[in-house]
Amino acid sequence: MSAATPPRNAIVSSVAGASGGFLSGVLGGGGGAIMIPFMTGPLRMGQHIAHGTSLAIIVVTAAVAATAFTLTEPISLGLTTALTLGAVSGAIVGAKGALRIPAMRLRQLLAVFLITVSLRLLISDSINPLLDLSGITELVAGAGIGLVGGLASGALGVGGGSIFVPALVLVLGVGQHEAQGISLWVVVAASLVGAATHYRQGTVDVTVARWIAPAALPAAIVGVILATSLSGRSLQVLFAVILSALGVQMLVTATRRLRRERRAAAAAELTAAPDAA
Repeated sequence: MSAATPPRNAIVSSVAGASGGFLSGVLGGGGGAIMIPFMTGPLRMGQHIAHGTSLAIIVVTAAVAATAFTLTEPISLGLTTALTLGAVSGAIVGAKGALRIPAMRLRQLLAVFLITVSLRLLISDSINPLLDLSGITELVAGAGIGLVGGLASGALGVGGGSIFVPALVLVLGVGQHEAQGISLWVVVAASLVGAATHYRQGTVDVTVARWIAPAALPAAIVGVILATSLSGRSLQVLFAVILSALGVQMLVTATRRLRRERRAAAAAELTAAPDAA
């Protein structure tokens, strides 16, 4: 988009940015799960370019949200560092591997993950952590969580918060507020590396990013204000409900698109059969 961008696209970009920024602040992630459908839908971007562009925007919005969150919530520097080291490594590999995965399969993969995580968070009021760790073992586990989240960040175009936050809560027993604060800082690093890799691959639309980012920044701060005003369990439920809704929407649209593609391919084969004969 440029100065001659149609007003409708400018409005859609603003809505996408505001929605993604708000989710970044309130969920401790990047907001890519909601920005990507806007890009591939109304803005008609290719799936892989949408993923790369999303990461470029997330770098900025997550940095703003992380700064605002840190002013109100104490976080573990050691755990943040461990996750960041793992996430940066994973983001490079994930971004390079993204082009090898069919676009709609990529969307389905993200959707199933979001739904699975959200259901786990909703099922139980009190969640006993899977691991009881401290010291160096906790940091090693944090690096592992970061690696997995980084892979998802680079490949799926999301900040990784949808993995970092539930993993910190479910696996290590970190409180919801602190988990989201840690996640935001890790998201900044992972998204920066992933976005840089996508940019070198030519899968970032810088012009679209410039339209979306300005709307995302203030919305991210609003999201942080809401997140820090809620109790840990209320925030956890809100986190899970939004993730579930996004996952269902993405799964439905991706599945429909795959079915249409299969029908079109079958019709093309039938049309080509008489010619071959």
